[in-house]
Amino acid sequence: MIYRILFLISLVLMIGCSPREHDKRLTGIDAIIAESPEEALALLDSIDSIARPTFAEADRYYLDLLRIKVQDKNYIRHSSDTTILKVIDYYSDKDDELYFEALYYGGRVYADMGDTPTALQYFHQALDNFPEDSPNLNLKANILSQTGRLLTSINLFDEAVPYIEEAIAIGDQLRDTLNMVYDIQLLGGTYRRAREFDRAESLLNKALNFSSNLPSSIKAKSKMTLAEIKFQQGKLDSALVLIRESIDSVSPMSRNNALAYATKIYFENKILDTAYIYAYQLLHLESPLNKGTAYQTLLSPELRNFIPLDTIHKYISEYREYLENYYDSNEMQLAINEQNFYNYQLHEREREKAETFSARLIKWIFGISFLCFILAVTILYYKNKTKKTLLKLHIALNNIDKLNENISAGNHNLNSTNNIEDEHELREKLKDKLLSIYHKNGDMPLSKTILDSDVYNKLLEYIKDEKIISHDDIFWEELEETIIKSSPDFKNNLQLLVQSHLTTIDYHTALLIKCHIQPSQMAILLGRTRSAIVSRRATLSIKIFGEKIGTKVIDHIIRLL
Repeated sequence: MIYRILFLISLVLMIGCSPREHDKRLTGIDAIIAESPEEALALLDSIDSIARPTFAEADRYYLDLLRIKVQDKNYIRHSSDTTILKVIDYYSDKDDELYFEALYYGGRVYADMGDTPTALQYFHQALDNFPEDSPNLNLKANILSQTGRLLTSINLFDEAVPYIEEAIAIGDQLRDTLNMVYDIQLLGGTYRRAREFDRAESLLNKALNFSSNLPSSIKAKSKMTLAEIKFQQGKLDSALVLIRESIDSVSPMSRNNALAYATKIYFENKILDTAYIYAYQLLHLESPLNKGTAYQTLLSPELRNFIPLDTIHKYISEYREYLENYYDSNEMQLAINEQNFYNYQLHEREREKAETFSARLIKWIFGISFLCFILAVTILYYKNKTKKTLLKLHIALNNIDKLNENISAGNHNLNSTNNIEDEHELREKLKDKLLSIYHKNGDMPLSKTILDSDVYNKLLEYIKDEKIISHDDIFWEELEETIIKSSPDFKNNLQLLVQSHLTTIDYHTALLIKCHIQPSQMAILLGRTRSAIVSRRATLSIKIFGEKIGTKVIDHIIRLL
């Protein structure tokens, strides 16, 4: 009897543990993702809307994994980790190679979201547990390559090299020329960033040799990176030849960097008309990447004759806003990474509590120790990087102010020493008056005109619905009109206080402060973190008073205007 029971139990376990075949429609889509990602996406959309309710649990999670995979292949940026975390959790206790694929895409999701430490965590977890006898070497190569890419991005070059080299070796083993060339280019780029130019050049020439039967865009990428190397070495003629051969052939993904390289190379070679063309193109791409290079070039004295005066003033204003936004993001980066590290520790402690003491737990402990080391190094790097970047940005902002002053002085004969003195006196009197009122009366209550307005009710609805208001939304004009009705001199007084250095985000922040909107609510409306809002109010404080006087104080001052 006992033996019969044991047999039945064993049979049930065997059935339960045996791998289940997935829906053929899903496996068919999985098979074409690499070659036809757009077609795979269309097929997924049709299945998701019709067949999903009929799928078993295993197929629903497989469908979710395929969705993330196909988005990645179509270069659709991941913006949420909700789905991938559920998928990873589902596969974590199953003897299924899809678990390692889920871990890989967990890393890809967090890489897209800018969370490098967590992305590295998932890549390392996948590598630490990857079966030695797995036939899926393509996946392993991808994990290795992406790990190297991320380590390179945080300047951990020595740590990155072994991962990329192993990925190249797998590509050679599989005779996968395309991915092998991509990885050779990555390794060459890593050595370029480490300023080991000879190694970098050798690798990129090797990539060119392997690219004879590959698309021209791949060759162009190698030549583009070689152009940057020659530029960094001061070999301007060679850099010019290479960028001319590659600029029109690079892929859309590399177009931004190519334009930035071309702008710098043509400018340094004194070919100013072409430098202007590429800088102008770079400035008008949707991506903000490398826009600093475009503004620096367009605002240079050498290109002044190419650009009308009103356009120069427009560029100065835009460049200031670009720098200040970049300043905010760098200021926040350290706090973000420290929070990520803290969250990671909490996550791992909870996981350790839930797991039993086993061989798997031991692997985890070793993995966690290594990852903690990586994360600690990452945070130290970001601390150092942030300080340097903030200093550079501070200098850049000062230079912009000087540029603005020089242009104004050169084009408007401001026999206006008296005017400047008058404006300075008015500004100081206004600041003294506002501070005096604040110290005597405290905060200004919300005006009844604003409180009873339709636009204020709309504002409350936006907060309730957690809606982000874009900076070009007509709502801001409506809000401004209502505030001007209540306080006619609001905008003029604010511009006087900040010496006309009023960016769009500064002004929208001030409008919300005037309406007594809380920082957490501002973060929702402006699509920013709370720390960014704190930083923005601090920036207003510096513009008005020349120092940080406290965000609450600056809020009260703005409400008095």
